[in-house]
Amino acid sequence: MTTNSEIFNSDKLTRIIGEYPTDGMNSRPGPYLLASAGIHGNEPSGILALQRVFKKLKTNKPYLKGKLIGVSGNMAALKRGVRLIDKDLNRVCTPDYAEQLKSGEVADFQEGSEFHDLSMIVEAIENNKKQEDFLFMDLHTTSSKTAPYISVNKKEESFNFAKKMPLPVVKGIEKYIPGHFDHFLTLKGHTGFTMEAGQHEDPQSVDYHEAAIWVVMVDNGLLDKSVIDYAYYHQLLKNSSPTQDNFEVTYRLDLKEDQEFEMEPGFENFSLVEQGQLLAKLDGKEVLAESDSRVFLPLYQKQGSDGFFIVMPAD
Repeated sequence: MTTNSEIFNSDKLTRIIGEYPTDGMNSRPGPYLLASAGIHGNEPSGILALQRVFKKLKTNKPYLKGKLIGVSGNMAALKRGVRLIDKDLNRVCTPDYAEQLKSGEVADFQEGSEFHDLSMIVEAIENNKKQEDFLFMDLHTTSSKTAPYISVNKKEESFNFAKKMPLPVVKGIEKYIPGHFDHFLTLKGHTGFTMEAGQHEDPQSVDYHEAAIWVVMVDNGLLDKSVIDYAYYHQLLKNSSPTQDNFEVTYRLDLKEDQEFEMEPGFENFSLVEQGQLLAKLDGKEVLAESDSRVFLPLYQKQGSDGFFIVMPAD
């Protein structure tokens, strides 16, 4: 398995993972695609995938309609291999806070500084006169073993964008956890999604993230299909999940800092559960499923405020 210490125990980690193209020679007008990774510091997969993609792009030098930009999220946490330093970066990303930081307010916690850097990159892309559309994908992994899937806000453009991918799509999580980077970009009018590629340190998560980047670029007109083995990457994603159905979040178990939580073993994303089934223990009390449904994002790590979610089928 690949660990953060193996990847980031060096000076090579930078905020801008890569840009392509870097000049006008291999570029035509088109959308900008922002791919963010490492918003949580114990999730290196997306950064590794972006490094692979940029290496191949710079070696093969294909024409792009638009531009791909890759950014690192919580750099301080990434260097330590932990989810966060002071606060969850994926809970503090709001337009109001971005404006406060821009106006000179000093961030009094590490993730505030990280978010300010990210928001300034977003603003620079927005102000680029060559930009036609602003697309994004936020690359994540999970603490438990899981099949890859996409999480998306309920904005119609983003939902339609996500449904192009050969993966299950879960919408509506912003209702339960505002302040994530995906939601910030959506509120600013941009179109995109979050992709969870698998367990944090599973090497295959990197393969799935890389495949998703290539497929998104082809499906949205940035890259010609003939440049890569598109069929291979598309099929890799399609084969990774037992379903390509769409779901909507209907419940979140919110954890307080002083609560003791223990998820029952064996759950994965989209595991079917029956009404009355034991899901977890919270402060020693049993948490039972209220209906026949599916578990989503079961928590199997010490840090985190989301015990689990419940999802139901959606159109």
